[in-house]
Amino acid sequence: MRDGHPGALHGALRNRSRSAIALCYHSIAAPGPPWTSVGPDLFERQLAALRRHGYGAARESSLTQLASGARPERRLALLTFDDGYVDNHATAYPLLRAYGMTATFFLLPPFVDTGAPLIWPEVEDRATTHPEVMRSLTWPQVGEMAEGGCEFGSHGLTHRAMPELSDEDLHEELWESRRRIKERLGSCETLAYPFGEWSPRVAAAATAAGYRWAYSLPFGAQRATTPMSIPRVPVDHRDGDRRFAAKLTPIGRRVLLSPLKGRLRRIKRRPL
Repeated sequence: MRDGHPGALHGALRNRSRSAIALCYHSIAAPGPPWTSVGPDLFERQLAALRRHGYGAARESSLTQLASGARPERRLALLTFDDGYVDNHATAYPLLRAYGMTATFFLLPPFVDTGAPLIWPEVEDRATTHPEVMRSLTWPQVGEMAEGGCEFGSHGLTHRAMPELSDEDLHEELWESRRRIKERLGSCETLAYPFGEWSPRVAAAATAAGYRWAYSLPFGAQRATTPMSIPRVPVDHRDGDRRFAAKLTPIGRRVLLSPLKGRLRRIKRRPL
């Protein structure tokens, strides 16, 4: 989408300023699956780094403030967790509370119904090698976290890439997931696209389903930002102190969300 697109945002929600940072986590476990896990000790150091840099807890209501272009009284950390891993309750939640932070957790309701293994084609190998990690939260755990100040949104029903779905399947993923979460928790206005993948068609369908906000997870450039395509920066096991500190800087996030990231990857792959 281009910057001139109707509804485009130009403030802190573009994730390129010191006013607010949007980060994407998955599992907080050690040892955990690569690329989707952060160890508890590392996660605690990251929370300490956020506090040291002046970042405070952001809530869903903060999105309205940031979208209006208003400068927050203090820097805000939009911490998000995709998939709803059981360790989000056992490990992430107590650490967030200890540091005075909160987060938004994106759920797959059919998995939460039974605390089922988190299995879809792209992660079958991880479910085999890390079965104790690849399990979903349950609704009682979600309820406890909600009472403690955590917020929850939809990650669809089956963790399929939404741009590839038919209109009928896309409607089911968006509407039914939101309905189930709203029935349990009273509201569900935020969505995180599975795999972070979206398109204008998907964003329009999400708006029609009643979502006010949606997060993407760009692995290449995302120039424009709308309320339905808020870009996040992923965090994983590789993000030690220096690498994480770089992600906290506006220039670091500008690189990660710009075409330069793709060029750097191609350069690194070239043989010497």
